[in-house]
Amino acid sequence: MTASEPQVRLIVVVDDDPSIVEGLAMVLEAWDFQVFTALTVDDLASRLADMPGVPGLVLADHFLPGNRTGAEVVELVRGHVGRPVPAIILTGDTTPERQAEAAAAGYRLLHKPVQVPALRAAVEELFRG
Repeated sequence: MTASEPQVRLIVVVDDDPSIVEGLAMVLEAWDFQVFTALTVDDLASRLADMPGVPGLVLADHFLPGNRTGAEVVELVRGHVGRPVPAIILTGDTTPERQAEAAAAGYRLLHKPVQVPALRAAVEELFRG
């Protein structure tokens, strides 16, 4: 499968906490999504060629190691596939600046701790388009 072929049930998940990545992957897979995970921006960048299709969604933590951000993950994936990909950024930062940043970049912001019903609603809404 090439990067240009859509895989609408694929979600990229990036978080530096392995237990969060594992938990999100379990939940998303239970909802019949395929999940491609990474713990850092560099980890994701080095494995993009292995991604099994074009993701329909990016789900990333805001604060990542090396002063990197979830916004960088979103741009990396969008650049790799050559088109906009919906995204959800998870953060504990509830400042207006973070909200404005999310709105300007065109992604959804969910505050930690994320409740499963809120996550499912956001994921389903973004996949419906």
